[in-house]
Amino acid sequence: MIYGKRFYKPYLVSDTEKARLMRELKGHEAKFTAIVLLAQNDGYLTQEQVAQLVGVRRMTLYRWRHYDYVYQYELERQYDLMSEHYSKEFRRSSRRKPSSESIMSDYANVMMMMGLT
Repeated sequence: MIYGKRFYKPYLVSDTEKARLMRELKGHEAKFTAIVLLAQNDGYLTQEQVAQLVGVRRMTLYRWRHYDYVYQYELERQYDLMSEHYSKEFRRSSRRKPSSESIMSDYANVMMMMGLT
């Protein structure tokens, strides 16, 4: 897996999803590897780099994406799962957690407004 500067936990295809993918793609290793690479490294690898890693040509990936309906469905499904993962990560990270500094500054402000300082 290729890691860049990410603020969230990266999306990893689970073992159960990998087993399901292999079953749906009828054991086609190249298609399976391409889907996993594209889903886990979305935006970090070009189609040409994925094709090199899988051992096919870029045009073969193009044909799979446009003419192989099972491949299209499984790739879209992985993208949907990845999108759901990052939505959860964003919601988790965007919850406001008050720091002790902000709590103390609020306390100081209240005391000053009440004229107790």
